[in-house]
Amino acid sequence: MRKFLLAEFETIIIILLLSGPGLAADASLKDDAYHYMKNGIDDQIYNEWWSFCGSDNGSQFMFVYLLSDPENHTSARKIQVQAIVLQDGQEPLLLCQNSRGYGGDYGSPTFDIDKSGFSYQEEQGFRVWGSAKEAAAKAVHWDLIYQPASSPWLATPVATHVGHLKGDWMKWLVYMPSARVTGMITIGNRTVSVNGIGYHDHVWGRWAMNDPLFAWAQVSVPKDGFSLTLGEARGEERNILLGLRYGDKTISFASKQIKLNYSAFAFDPKTATIFPTGYKVAARNGDYHLEMTVNVQKNVPISIEFPWPQPGIIAFLQVGRMQGKLLLKSGESYRFDEIGFSGYTSHRLHPIFGRINDADPANITIIAASERTGQEKTVKISSDGWYWLDANYSDYLADGSAPWVADGDKLRLLARDANGQERNGTIQINLTEDRQEADL
Repeated sequence: MRKFLLAEFETIIIILLLSGPGLAADASLKDDAYHYMKNGIDDQIYNEWWSFCGSDNGSQFMFVYLLSDPENHTSARKIQVQAIVLQDGQEPLLLCQNSRGYGGDYGSPTFDIDKSGFSYQEEQGFRVWGSAKEAAAKAVHWDLIYQPASSPWLATPVATHVGHLKGDWMKWLVYMPSARVTGMITIGNRTVSVNGIGYHDHVWGRWAMNDPLFAWAQVSVPKDGFSLTLGEARGEERNILLGLRYGDKTISFASKQIKLNYSAFAFDPKTATIFPTGYKVAARNGDYHLEMTVNVQKNVPISIEFPWPQPGIIAFLQVGRMQGKLLLKSGESYRFDEIGFSGYTSHRLHPIFGRINDADPANITIIAASERTGQEKTVKISSDGWYWLDANYSDYLADGSAPWVADGDKLRLLARDANGQERNGTIQINLTEDRQEADL
């Protein structure tokens, strides 16, 4: 069955993944097909996207085919193709191609938006093609073949509750934990031949897109039959999911057997938001022991805006060096050191940030308190001495007119070090500004 829709929409991009409590399960081509079916209840919060990543030497790329609010109930339907190309020594290239219509197939992985799309071809694998252009940027065209190097992983066989809305749910399919990617990418008048390693996943469900927050990481070594995909649903219902394959073995870990810690953070001046630059992963299930570190080398922030006063999302697409070892109970071990992808999302409405002067950020705790409401927040601090705080979706649900702060509010900032020494600051909220800075 094939469906087409036409309407005006607002542009948006999101690059994030779901972590849920399910274990690995078999998946078919139909699982990777288009899934939207009208139910007349919560169609306005339906979201679905397919992402295709790839890396070849010093270049990395991601192409996302996004659909949100298919029936346009919110008058802000999203139908978009997003292209992200990262090349060593050059500025990141982020382009989006917006459309009024799309076509999707319920029976097989076939989806198209104008001159972009993907389809499964039995002899070749997945053909992924498209184009994107913005007025002030170069056009990007791509025509790629993704051939699976690892079997699919249905990370959430059962729909998983992910946010604060009653009955919301999401599913996550990693159809290609590892792939071989060949083809061409053309940037302006320059064409690049691709022969590298890829990844493809698919997310769909019904949830407020700017509600849950996620982190993820992915790496693979096709010649060794090794692939690893990690996802974390952050926040109140924190949950971690890890899919790992080595040779002919599928290795599963329960959420409680996985530990993910962020070892370093940095401040992004473009969005006035803090993001992780280092991850440490450890997992044990009795038969296998995994240790991995992620050191971020490239970081691209992608802003996802929503009507005020809803918080938006900053989705950080990251490329990093992923090093680790898999230890088997038998004493055998496997080591890897590869370039992979990671990602991290954060809310953004009206960021408050600043520099911590003459102090070791590792030993500082900062509390922000609203004089009007008495609400307090513990502030995030980067490894290089910046702090940051902002509203989240819970704040919006608690007060839909003034989440966390209102115009004219005063915030008290209290910084305390390990020796109990304190410093104070005050900032008056001015919502006509995009962000506000107050050093401590």
